[in-house]
Amino acid sequence: MIFLGPLRAEIRAASWFAALGEPLTEGDIADARAYGDRLDVDHVKSWPEAEAFLKSPDASLELWDRDEALRRKLLAEGEARYPERALWTSLSELATEAGDLVHGKAATAAARMGGAAAASIHVAAGAASQAVYQLAVARLAENDTSPFESKFRLFAAGRWPLGVVGTSLVLF
Repeated sequence: MIFLGPLRAEIRAASWFAALGEPLTEGDIADARAYGDRLDVDHVKSWPEAEAFLKSPDASLELWDRDEALRRKLLAEGEARYPERALWTSLSELATEAGDLVHGKAATAAARMGGAAAASIHVAAGAASQAVYQLAVARLAENDTSPFESKFRLFAAGRWPLGVVGTSLVLF
């Protein structure tokens, strides 16, 4: 088994979705700019606004594509470093554990704020689980400069980076 204890502790300590709808902090903006490679930062304040953004034809897949290419690269590095079974077992267990936690946190945030479609809770939890997985892959590849660190910090601070429109990273 590969040791991911420090990341597990970070996952448990994170404020998943607790800041949704709240004003952005300087730390949120700094992490968003670091994650988005210096993009401007925009902010939605409600579940219906977040859902409208996610359905918008103006939303770009550019950041998702960048993340996916980096994830594949880092995963290959991790696979070269660790036995395949140990790597995949560790990542699967972490993803399952994180997925259960973040789904509950997303549901709590949705209930607190109101106005969320049930499917949006699953999308939010999936995005958070993906951020955990991406960070785990980066750390297993011993890459501490990846944008996945900043992305995880956004989620850990209670935010949800929704994606890019124009020259702005949109946070909820």
